[in-house]
Amino acid sequence: MRAAALLLLAIAAAAAERQVIPMRTDLPRGEEEFIGPNDTERRIRKITSPTMIVYPAAKPTGAGMIVVPGGGLNYVTIDKEGTAAAEWLNTLGVTAFVLKHRVTFSTFDDGLKIAGEDATLAVRLAKRRAAEWGLDPSRIGMLGFSSGGYLTIVAATAANPASRPAFAAAIYPSAPDEVSVRSGAPPLFLVLAHDDNAGMRDATLRLYTAWHKARVPAELHIFWKGGHGFGMRKRGDPTDAWPERMADWLRSRNLIP
Repeated sequence: MRAAALLLLAIAAAAAERQVIPMRTDLPRGEEEFIGPNDTERRIRKITSPTMIVYPAAKPTGAGMIVVPGGGLNYVTIDKEGTAAAEWLNTLGVTAFVLKHRVTFSTFDDGLKIAGEDATLAVRLAKRRAAEWGLDPSRIGMLGFSSGGYLTIVAATAANPASRPAFAAAIYPSAPDEVSVRSGAPPLFLVLAHDDNAGMRDATLRLYTAWHKARVPAELHIFWKGGHGFGMRKRGDPTDAWPERMADWLRSRNLIP
């Protein structure tokens, strides 16, 4: 019992010490945590200035990944699509950065522009400061869920190579209506559940097709059941296996041992 209590204290202490990187010092900091209303998932809204939370790997391999949770640009689903993904990446030797992008805007199009700016800024910042975490700038990728997948694609197709991740993964992503895959775009890993909504199915297939036409490597996994928003949660569905498939993909590209 005492050992379990000490372990919980150690975990809490480690979480409390996680480095939070302010990405825009010119903007006032503000955010609000909330739960629900239909579940127990922790979410963060009213984010006025973007930040990244650093999750260093205990046994680093030199690879890093920026994690972009979903939330429809209205909030950030911080646990199942953020902290849980970061902790899983740590087990692979990947240092993770959970992005809390801005979600305060007047129109949806403004939101896409603002959050997209935060996503590309996150890539530039992680690359520029890679040595602080023992990372290879050419091995820093991005993992996005749902609307975070959209932002991952924004970064992956950025005009400036410094703003593009070296590899990218989009899990049940939304996507632009028109996708232009530039020369030098990163390899892409995609996950979709067959019973997800039509918009997400079309977006994921559109992304795979765009990468294929551009002759840039892409890998797509479609699971027959899982719906939308499963994140890192194990629910007894076929989609439970997606992290293992992504780990295989990372190994096949020599990004992790």
